[in-house]
Parts: sequence; structure tokens; C-alpha cells
Amino acid sequence: MNVMKLLIGVATLTTALTLSPPAWADPDPHIPDGNAGWCPGGDYREKLSGGGRYCLGEPFSNGAFYAQRWGHSPSPFGPGYWMDGKSCSVMVEGTVQGGIPYGGVPDCNGGPRVLH
Repeated sequence: MNVMKLLIGVATLTTALTLSPPAWADPDPHIPDGNAGWCPGGDYREKLSGGGRYCLGEPFSNGAFYAQRWGHSPSPFGPGYWMDGKSCSVMVEGTVQGGIPYGGVPDCNGGPRVLH
């Protein structure tokens, strides 16, 4: 009797998990993911300082945002890549900066300075 209840329970659970739709959540618009092409704040290329490239998250109300930097291969013929970390940054005179002029650090709504 107990074996039969166990088999019915396993069959019911298997059916429920098989037929249930997957739970997909939209990604956080404040956290960019260059590898997935998810740059809600834009794919920004600096005009100054060597032309750095960044995947930007949507800015917070104070103007700070998370930025993921594009890295270059050590080989001149190798492909570039999106670096793993996303840094809390601000835009200062057309460049993405991790610090605020005259001291201070950006505040990404109380979040960490760097996301991995």
C-alpha cells in the first residue's frame, strides 16, 4: 500500500513539473550583460582616452549606473571580450568614471561598488 502511494506521488510530481511553464524573469535593467547584448543604458564608446567601450545599465535616479568594460585580447589578432565585473560609475565629461570629481564614489542605489 505504501509503495503504491509513493508511486502515485512520484507520478503526480513528475507530471506537474513536466507540464508547468518555465519561470522566466526579466533581467534587472540596472545590471548590464554585454555577453548577452543586454545594455539597457546603451553600448557606449568613449571619444576620449583611447576610446573605451562600455555596456551600460539603466541609470539610477542620482545618475549613477553599472558599467561593464570591453577588454582587448593580449594578442593583436585575438578577439576582444566583455570583462566579468560591472562597476558602479558616473559619466564625467563624456567618460565613464568610477569616482566623482572632488572626491567621493558613485552610489548605485545602495548596491555594491562592483558586481561579479
